[in-house]
Amino acid sequence: MGLAEKRLAKQIQEQDIPAFQSEIRNLTGFEPQLEILWDTFTAFDEYPLTRLQNDILPGLVEVLQSICRDDMGKEALAGTLNTIRLENTDDSDRVTLTFEAGVLFHKMQLAGDTYSRYSVAQIIELLEQTL
Repeated sequence: MGLAEKRLAKQIQEQDIPAFQSEIRNLTGFEPQLEILWDTFTAFDEYPLTRLQNDILPGLVEVLQSICRDDMGKEALAGTLNTIRLENTDDSDRVTLTFEAGVLFHKMQLAGDTYSRYSVAQIIELLEQTL
């Protein structure tokens, strides 16, 4: 990880994550724990961090906006979502999305010229099927 990646990671940790958590708290009425496996995002170039900042976090906000659009969704989510865990990989075959034991786990491949991750619609569908 070079200086640019270190600066971007620090910015995300100090500015973007608190703003994201505040927005999530306002949408849901609670604050699930956010676990970002930082070493998997900083092991490459700037792309994984930039995509985390500009795509993944805003996408999760969209997911929670959709789920929490009414009291029924808020109540269902509050009783089941404890943790959001994000991990990056350089292998698109290892991209996964699960929601088990209160943990929404999204492993995505954000390094390189192309990337692979689950879409907002796919995450919404998974959560709605489980709630």
